[in-house]
Amino acid sequence: MTVQGPARVRVSHHQYVLLDTDAQEPDQDIDDWLAGSGLVYVNAEATYATVLTGTSYGDVDVVFDVTVGEPPLSCEGWDEVVEVSLYFPSEGPLVGDPLSEDLVEVPLLGEEGEYQWWRFRIHARGRDAASAVGDIYAGEGDTVLEQHLVQIWAAPQAPESRHRLTDEAGRRRRTASPEEYAAAKAAEAAHAVTPPTPAEEMPIAPMHAELHTRAPDNPAG
Repeated sequence: MTVQGPARVRVSHHQYVLLDTDAQEPDQDIDDWLAGSGLVYVNAEATYATVLTGTSYGDVDVVFDVTVGEPPLSCEGWDEVVEVSLYFPSEGPLVGDPLSEDLVEVPLLGEEGEYQWWRFRIHARGRDAASAVGDIYAGEGDTVLEQHLVQIWAAPQAPESRHRLTDEAGRRRRTASPEEYAAAKAAEAAHAVTPPTPAEEMPIAPMHAELHTRAPDNPAG
């Protein structure tokens, strides 16, 4: 299905993706997402983005707003707002759950190949409320707990911009910067626990056993 405007996007494993038709899923451990904003993670080729959700499985309402130029920034009413660059030389990204292939196509402005780099400003609210519930499958006309707004316009590649980071769902998945995360991982490796002393060299601690008595069950009658 092709959309521009509101859409109900299927999520799984607390995420939905935006991917180019030929993009490969990044070979990345979930722990490495902690180096990201807590809202969106982009692979090295910038052809695949993972948007993290509070909803574990089910539906999230997303509005896609594709504009000719950069829209005014407004964080009012949103818990998280993060901006990233993605590379889409084809007609537009597929969005949704790649495992079930439940995807929608978002058309970009201009002829195919006219633009290659696009700016995606992703807004999210309701992730904490959705996280407390878990799975949320909504019928037509129902209101879901989690809403996103994705603004898209053609722009040269630029670094990630984190405009607003306030929810607990994001806090659990981010650090202040990729550099801070790398430093923390290096410090962790430097202070790794040394191998245990061989059993024959370890001191033997006295063993204490506690005795517990239990009265016999009261016979029936």
